[in-house]
Amino acid sequence: MLTHTLAALGGLLMGVLIGIVGTGGDTDGSSQPPASPTTTAPASEVPSPAPTPPEATGTAKATAQEIPGDGTFLVGQEVRPGTYRSAGPADALTDCYWARLKGTTGDFSQIIANGAGKGPATVTVLATDKAFQTSGCQTWKRLS
Repeated sequence: MLTHTLAALGGLLMGVLIGIVGTGGDTDGSSQPPASPTTTAPASEVPSPAPTPPEATGTAKATAQEIPGDGTFLVGQEVRPGTYRSAGPADALTDCYWARLKGTTGDFSQIIANGAGKGPATVTVLATDKAFQTSGCQTWKRLS
């Protein structure tokens, strides 16, 4: 229960920090978007948006040797089964939390195994796991 409380508190703190950074430091309370241009290019001249790198979307490739420190990753699609190691928490204020999941509903009954701590962590993700969840950790590197 304590690990879940700490993980939730860490998530709340990260959300507040993201909210502050996401506003660009605006403290005057205005939330108006920048003015849009008055002319538009024909659809054939508008370039397609560049693909978003995996780190920005919270996903990893199944062939990758690393898992970013935050997110829920589908085993076999985004994460390869294997043994991974993290050097520990991404900062001194949070614990490194991880969970192997048998489903992605967010229900506690979906947790196969989990852990949290201030030091390095090693976990083996099995092919039978549905997903791997991590929060507040440094990058997970695949050992085998």
